[in-house]
Amino acid sequence: MPRDTTKPYTPEELEDLRAIFQKMPSYKTGGWISAKDIPNLIEAFEFPRTPEEALAYKEHWEKHCGGIVTLEHFLQSASVVHSTSQYARDYAVKFDTDGNGYINAQEFEHLMKLMRVHDPKLQGKTYADFLSEADIDKDGKVDIDECTKWIEHHCRI
Repeated sequence: MPRDTTKPYTPEELEDLRAIFQKMPSYKTGGWISAKDIPNLIEAFEFPRTPEEALAYKEHWEKHCGGIVTLEHFLQSASVVHSTSQYARDYAVKFDTDGNGYINAQEFEHLMKLMRVHDPKLQGKTYADFLSEADIDKDGKVDIDECTKWIEHHCRI
C-alpha cells in the first residue's frame, strides 16, 4: 500500500526508508547507491511517481550528483516531500548551480526538464515567461525565494 505523502514521516517510517535504501542492488557500505537504482528505490518505497518521473530523477542524479545518491541526501529529500514549500525551495536551491542566489536561463532549462515530467502543462514555458511571472520585485532576475513561490504556484510537485 502506498505511503500517505500528506503527513510527515514517523521515526519508524524513516527507519523503513533506511532499510529499503540499504536493500538496493548497488548499495555500498559507505551509505550510497548508484543513481541507476532510483527507479527501483521509488518503486520499493511505493512513492507515487510515474516511470517517467523516476527516470527523470535518475537522469538528474547522474548529471548533477555524479551518479551517486547518499543515504543522508535521500532521507533529506524524502523528508521534505511532505512540505510543498520546502520541496519547491529544495528544487530552487539545487538548480541554482552557480550558487549566486538567482535562477538564470540555463538553470531554468535544467529545472524545467525535471518539472515538465511532473507537470506536462509546463511544456511551453520559456525563461521569458518565468521571468515575467516570477520576478516579483521587477529587478530583472529571479532569486531563490521568487523561484520557490513560482514553483509552488505553477507546478505540480
